[in-house]
Amino acid sequence: MRSIAAHRLHLGLVASLLLTNAHASDVPSPFSLSGFGTVGAVRTDKDNRMFRSSTEQVSGAGTDFDSSVDSVLGVQASLILSNALDLTVQSVVRKGVADSYSPQLTWGFLRFQAMPEIVVRAGRMRTPFFMYSDSLNLNYATPWVRPPVEVYSLNPFADLNGVDALYRAPIGATDLELHVYGGQSSLDIRNGGGKLQAVRGVKAALSISSLTLQAGYARSNLSIHWGDPMFTSLNNHLIASGNDAIARDLSGDDSKGTFLSAGFQYDSDRLLMIGEYARRTVDRYTVSAAGWYFTAGYRFNSLTPYMTVARQTQTAPVTTKQSGIAPIDSLLSLFNAMRNKSQDSMAIGARWDVTRNVAIKTQLERIHPGPGGLGIFVNDNFRDVVDPGGPVHVFSISADFVF
Repeated sequence: MRSIAAHRLHLGLVASLLLTNAHASDVPSPFSLSGFGTVGAVRTDKDNRMFRSSTEQVSGAGTDFDSSVDSVLGVQASLILSNALDLTVQSVVRKGVADSYSPQLTWGFLRFQAMPEIVVRAGRMRTPFFMYSDSLNLNYATPWVRPPVEVYSLNPFADLNGVDALYRAPIGATDLELHVYGGQSSLDIRNGGGKLQAVRGVKAALSISSLTLQAGYARSNLSIHWGDPMFTSLNNHLIASGNDAIARDLSGDDSKGTFLSAGFQYDSDRLLMIGEYARRTVDRYTVSAAGWYFTAGYRFNSLTPYMTVARQTQTAPVTTKQSGIAPIDSLLSLFNAMRNKSQDSMAIGARWDVTRNVAIKTQLERIHPGPGGLGIFVNDNFRDVVDPGGPVHVFSISADFVF
């Protein structure tokens, strides 16, 4: 029978490489150490459209190849404490906020096998908002150079500090997985920060033969404190003009948010199809938005060419309120536009599995930013944010490995 979720077909190989003792031995060791990484390079055809793989990155790639956008290195250690208890720790180095490369603790949890079908974990885990949440840093586990940013940029909170429980069981020819979780998460942003508090969510997956279906829902309290110069100027003008109610829509500790996602993967011996939809809804501090993508690929032995179409659209701006003062309202429009990541794209690419633990990938994307914002690109020219133009072509190449 296939694994509990078809989207883990690559992860089955990855798990065998990462979570088992790499040294041949008749006596298994309770401790294992392994690693993974990506060496990548990306460029665009416009210097004033800097491409980034995450909204945490404050700079990106222009017309010169940039190796910082996708490159990542991670190490993972596991220790078996008893028949039912083990410890997993993972640390990752990649480009983050303010171009920092400080090591980040991405996993650090105790796992308890409460029953054959139930696992309980406590500590730091990945926020399970997406279909590929557990492998966001492990690019070897996915067909693309990077997961489509139109969906995966919708929730940049990557780490969950809390507890979760996973129930896995076969139901006839179908594999069922239920995942409930709760906790909190924090995120550094440019000149500011954000927090998810009282996160509670559930995710379910059904797998039968070559097909997996997955859906998830989460709620949380949201805090965002912007600190960039434009926000500071806007906030000061709003307060000075008596528009405190608008200022409270832009930054603070009193927002509610929900996150909905659904996806599928069909993975036969040769044909690969993946689709995912996600929707973020908040009542203030940032935009509400939705995104989707569809990927189709076909394996020719070790080579898998694929095509992806994707889109992100804004469903509501940060605020719809107006001050009635023209200069302030112009700043409000710019504030909304700078947080609007709407774009649509089409990509073609290929994955070549060179050896059992190395894959080389190439990808060419045609991206139309907007409307009403610059998309995932970076540009300090405010006029371009409002009128993004397009399209932009992005070429990427990477080597993913596990060891």
